[in-house]
Amino acid sequence: MIVKDIHVGLVGAGIGGLAAAIALRRAGARVTVLEAAQVLGEIGAGIQMTPNVSRLLRAWGVADVIGDNLVRMEELNMRKRDGTKIGYTPMKRVENALGQPWWVVHRAHLHEGLVEVAKATGTDVIINSKVTKIDYQSGAQVKVTTCRGKQHTFDLLIGSDGINSVVRKTLFPDVQPKPPTSNCAYRAIVSYDQIRKDPVAKELIEKLTMEVWMSDKSYIISYPISAGEQFNMVLSHHRPNLVNAVEEVDMQELRDTYKDYDPRIKRIVNMVPEAQRWPLMVTGPLKTWSSPTRNVVLMGDAAHSMVNHMAQGAATSMEDGAFLAKTVGEVVKGNMSMAEAVELYEKERMPKADFKQQVSFINGAIWQLPDGPEQQARDAAMLPELNGQPLMRSPNLYGDPATVLEVYGYDAEAHAESAVVRYLQRREPAHPQTGVTKPTEDKYMNWFRPTVQEKARL
Repeated sequence: MIVKDIHVGLVGAGIGGLAAAIALRRAGARVTVLEAAQVLGEIGAGIQMTPNVSRLLRAWGVADVIGDNLVRMEELNMRKRDGTKIGYTPMKRVENALGQPWWVVHRAHLHEGLVEVAKATGTDVIINSKVTKIDYQSGAQVKVTTCRGKQHTFDLLIGSDGINSVVRKTLFPDVQPKPPTSNCAYRAIVSYDQIRKDPVAKELIEKLTMEVWMSDKSYIISYPISAGEQFNMVLSHHRPNLVNAVEEVDMQELRDTYKDYDPRIKRIVNMVPEAQRWPLMVTGPLKTWSSPTRNVVLMGDAAHSMVNHMAQGAATSMEDGAFLAKTVGEVVKGNMSMAEAVELYEKERMPKADFKQQVSFINGAIWQLPDGPEQQARDAAMLPELNGQPLMRSPNLYGDPATVLEVYGYDAEAHAESAVVRYLQRREPAHPQTGVTKPTEDKYMNWFRPTVQEKARL
């Protein structure tokens, strides 16, 4: 039963903000999203919707809206720079273990799906509304003024406005996202039709696969998007200087960076007509994500932008929104104060985001080892995968059992529900005879039970 009228404002209608809006509406809150742009849309190229967030897209009905533009891959191939295959993960193995698909999608298609569902759930999305002033210290509510002089009042304001967050700058003006290393990336898309015409390159698109070519201080990862009609690439590399903003690049420089790569992917790189260099900026870890009275809080890249090597930037933002909506839902029900809801969100989500930032750094290091003993040990540790041998541990973190379960098997809504019960009852609910908690039972037993498998059927 809804007992309180809670109005939540979000600054920023990106992937994370819209995901949060959908989850908050499902939790019973009124939601207004203020977007600075004059037209809703998303720039960029491909993005991975790993199982930890594909579960959200399915539960919220977003997957149905996006439809065939959500592409499922057959396999992941880990390769040396020259194309030699050294690691392998059948994607069905990961999907079956987690009960959720691993999708790849164009950012624009994902954003369109989120916009449609957010609006359908009753979210008020207001464009051309750049926030110019935030007053969060004059009372329990937050007063926001936009560039058009329009004022809004919210019970909670969420900064979902990305790496250059106005909300974060208001709360923490001294915090500055920065590139922790000289690592940066090109992003590019080439049509499958163009690749099919190349007698060498076409071999790479015979199946829908994810491919990773690893090298000293660079790598390329590719996968299909847009209903399997476009070949998406992220081309990681290092520069002599730190890259702080998007840069135009000379295409010959891009091609020279990958001139010693597998001839098949090199041919596709040479098809790219133009590209930009994108910085890899990291925010935090911060000591807090919220205002002192917890009526303003950050989420997503505004709070914890990270390097891209685990494909978890947008995913972590979506997890934030799913989790926060569950705690705000308890405020709507009258079970918690807003301060308690935000405090619980911070307590539970901050360590998760910090962990994701660390693992993302590590995976980038694994993929960019220089030739030598460490690279040889990495390759040797993956090789049994080529023979179908199940491994307990693997440097291939996309297939490593522990990483798959901890990162890609994570369920933000289940985590939130458990944390809420634990907070309200002051203890973890457990079976009266055995003392077994539901999260422990889910981890070790419930995952294979027929009723659970039926609900998660792909």
